[in-house]
Amino acid sequence: MTHPERGRMYTLDELNDLAEQGDPWAMGKVDEWEQHFSNEYVGNMKDRCPDGDCEQFGEPVTICYGEDGRILDVDHGGWGHGPVREAQEQRKAS
Repeated sequence: MTHPERGRMYTLDELNDLAEQGDPWAMGKVDEWEQHFSNEYVGNMKDRCPDGDCEQFGEPVTICYGEDGRILDVDHGGWGHGPVREAQEQRKAS
């Protein structure tokens, strides 16, 4: 399969996947995005990782919350992980 496919919009995740597979077009698009848009998405890293199972528990992160206040994502900078499991949240509440 050649990229880009005519008329198709690619998500950033799809572009990253293609770039990791060595697709030169996708590599260029990822670089372009990083140069022009990544500063708008830089986190403040003012939170602390709340996931006791994470190797970087307590380290600076940016936590992304949903409208209901639940954790959607824990961003460690170059990588991230999903929300803390319910059991951990309940332990902290008690």
